[in-house]
Formats: sequence, C-alpha cells, structure tokens
Amino acid sequence: MRKLNELHDKYADKGLRIFGAYWQFQSFATIEKHLADFKIKYPVALEGFFDSRFEAPLLCHVFVIGVDGKMLHISTDKWVEAIEAELKKVVYPGLGLTKVDALNEPAAKAFGAGRYAEAYKLAEAVADGDHPEAVLKEAAYIMERIEGRRDRIINRAEMCEITKRYDVAAACWDELAAHYTGLEDVEEPAKQAERIRGLKEFKPEAEARRQYLILRTAACAAVENARGDKPLAAALRAHAAKLAEFAAKNEGLSAATDALELVDYYGTWADQLDPPAEPAPDKPTETPKPDGTPKPDEAPKPAETPKSEPAPNK
Repeated sequence: MRKLNELHDKYADKGLRIFGAYWQFQSFATIEKHLADFKIKYPVALEGFFDSRFEAPLLCHVFVIGVDGKMLHISTDKWVEAIEAELKKVVYPGLGLTKVDALNEPAAKAFGAGRYAEAYKLAEAVADGDHPEAVLKEAAYIMERIEGRRDRIINRAEMCEITKRYDVAAACWDELAAHYTGLEDVEEPAKQAERIRGLKEFKPEAEARRQYLILRTAACAAVENARGDKPLAAALRAHAAKLAEFAAKNEGLSAATDALELVDYYGTWADQLDPPAEPAPDKPTETPKPDGTPKPDEAPKPAETPKSEPAPNK
C-alpha cells in the first residue's frame, strides 16, 4: 500500500490511475483503520468487483493496464517496473496518442492536463479550419475522445440518481464541473451536484449504505473463518437474518435492495451446504364410523372362535 501511495504521488499528473479492491475479509472498522494508518490517497472499493475478472489469489495482486487499454501485467511482483515502463510511453495522458501535428499540440496538451473543455475548443478551432485531412482527423479524434468521456459521466450520473446511488451521482457532477464546464450538454454541473446533495434521501441513503457495508464485511469475515459445511451454513443463515432485518428497517433505500439480494444468495448457499430437514409426513386421520370401523392406524381385533355347545344327553 505504501508503494502504491508513492506511485500515486509521483505519477498521478502523468496519467497513472490507481484503484484498490479490498479483498481481505475483515470488519469495516478494521478496514477503515488500515486505510487511515497507511494514509491511502487513491480510491479503494469494498464492493462491485466480486463478479469481475480481477481475482486475487495472493496479496498484494496488481493488475497493470497499458496505455492501449489492454492488460499488460498481472502479478504480485515486478509491477512497479511494468508501471514505470508503460508510463514512458505516455505523452498526453488519457488521449491514446503519442504524437500529434503541431496544430493540434495545444489541444493535446490541454487534454493531458485534464482541461477537457479547453482542449475541445482548441481542437474544434483546428477542425473548422482549412488544413490537411490528417490534421482534421486528428482534431476530430480529440473532440470525440472528450465527448465520449463527457457522455459516459453524464449517463452514469443519471443512472445513479435513478438507482438512488446519490453519492456517486453527485461525484459525477463534481467531475463534470471540474473538467467539462462550458461544453455542450454540461449545463451548470455544480448546481446539479448541489441539487442531488440537497435531496431528502441523500443522507439516509449514505447512512444506510455505510451500515450495509458494515454488515456485509462482517458476514464476509464470518464466512471466511467458518470451517466445515455445517458451521459455514450456520454463519450464512445468521448473517442473512441480520441483513434481512436491516432491509426491513430501511425499506425503499438502495442499500436495502442490495441487502435482500445478498439474503437470497446466502440462503441458497446455506441450503446447498446443509439442506434443511424434510418435515415428517402428517398421519391421515379419520373419524370413526358409527358401525365401529377402526381407524387406519388401529389394528383390527382378531375374530373370536365360537364356542361349541355341549352334546345333549342321550
């Protein structure tokens, strides 16, 4: 973690982006303490990556994605060398080009510095001029790259608002306000962020999301420490009950929806490990008939042999 912090400080302005995925099964309080003790400066996810391809059989496992967007290095060692070697290829961070025409150089530099609105206007000025086709295509590429980034952030902000992930939606509008203000379709992003944070559900959603993560990390730690099918099934059922109680108390919030999905998952897993006992079949009951016919569960009495009458005296 310390080395990643060092790399973040050294190369953040050169295009390096570090994201952590916390794979250790520990309590939420322990995770918070570790992040504070190490003074982690890059974002660390606690959820949202379990169904991804980024699996870590050993820690610390580092995935290095190159400037072309392809996976470059996956390992627990030599990842520093891989990162630094790839960063040598970066000229305009995020642009995907290592060389541009002199006319597009100002736009490319502005893009690399994260000044996307400025970069767009500079590239647009070149695209509107009378220049060789290669130069025009290059300018159009820079504009399309910025439009693509802008549209993805706007779409995510809108989708997160619909799904009640207001914290993420507000962060998206913050990003737009910082780097895209002035572009078409980016209208008053700072006010949009302020509007979302002013929603009456914003604080309850944030508090419920935190409580959900506390319950979820506790469940993961218990599951990791359980040994044997029956103890594991018991742990799953115990934490499913806590999550179900949480969902009932926070009905209507997005964290409650996520909790119920986990309840179903834990319940199915527990039943596979330790199937519940099948109830004994009910015995059929019948009302005795007036003629004295016995019930099905009563054995009939054996018939009596008639006594023979003594022979009369002759």
